[in-house]
Amino acid sequence: MSKLIQYLPKKAYERLKASKDAILIDVRCEAENKFVGRPIDCILVPWLDEPDWEPSPKDFIAAVKRFIGDKALSAEIILICRSGYRSDDAGRCLLENGFTNVAHVVSGFEGDLDEEDQRGNLNGWRHDGMPWNQC
Repeated sequence: MSKLIQYLPKKAYERLKASKDAILIDVRCEAENKFVGRPIDCILVPWLDEPDWEPSPKDFIAAVKRFIGDKALSAEIILICRSGYRSDDAGRCLLENGFTNVAHVVSGFEGDLDEEDQRGNLNGWRHDGMPWNQC
């Protein structure tokens, strides 16, 4: 089995710009995507979401394949979540199910908690200046 690659936000963004086959998948829930913001040009495929807040690996894999199409098993897939934990779980799931080129953003979109339990002050996609928007 392939190993899950870990990228910091800048490296992930460089990979996305360098390869037309690289795909960024946001695995956060729909509410996070809507209210916190999202990386530009990502695909939203939640690892878990309302109403049960439990991962459904079978549904997740099917959704990724549906969005990516024929190149699903060979494309470079980069996953992002809030802080790197869900994207790690989702990435391992993809690798266990035949995907071979999977990475995740270790500090996520919002980054790690600081000493006052706030995100966005230490690291993460937004903190590091990668392109994002809020719809």
